[in-house]
Amino acid sequence: MIRRLTFIAWIAFIGLVTSCDGDKGDVGPAGPAGPKGETGAPGKDGADGEDGKDGVGAKEIVATMVKSTNGGYTLGKANLTSADTAMISKSVVVVFIKSQGLWWSQPGIVRFADNKWTNFTFVTLLRNTTFFVDIRPMSWSEQQEAAPEREFEAIRAVIIPAEKLRLNAEVDMTNYEEVVAAFDIKESDILQADVK
Repeated sequence: MIRRLTFIAWIAFIGLVTSCDGDKGDVGPAGPAGPKGETGAPGKDGADGEDGKDGVGAKEIVATMVKSTNGGYTLGKANLTSADTAMISKSVVVVFIKSQGLWWSQPGIVRFADNKWTNFTFVTLLRNTTFFVDIRPMSWSEQQEAAPEREFEAIRAVIIPAEKLRLNAEVDMTNYEEVVAAFDIKESDILQADVK
């Protein structure tokens, strides 16, 4: 019982002390500044803005009427600007090979005259200011060990910034004409291959 009375008296005393509120005095002068704290972690990146007329668009590296070497072909562009290399490093590359008047998307089969075909794949490499596209034969119609040599009417490596690709997800990436139209590739966006 004494314990219970002591507890009630203690609660009453706390209530009485906290309810007493006297006059408040003036705020005193500011003290000296303390030591500088550590810099906090950076905040999240803000949302990307919309591309304007000067936004980076798709580009093409092109080669026309070339013959294969070891059944494949390597094309590229040297002395790219820093803006181009920065764009390429954040882009998707889609390759098309023209044969018999048709554009064949890669990787995949390209058909040639006399019912011959080669199944190609490709790899890309950006080294300093030079960009390479290496087209490699995987299989072919002829019964021979080495890949047969082919003639290409044209090769086009379309370089599409990843953000633009994301915003145009409905584009058929196997259709060259649709890709050119969707990404508004103009004459000024075409770079002639100078590395072969």
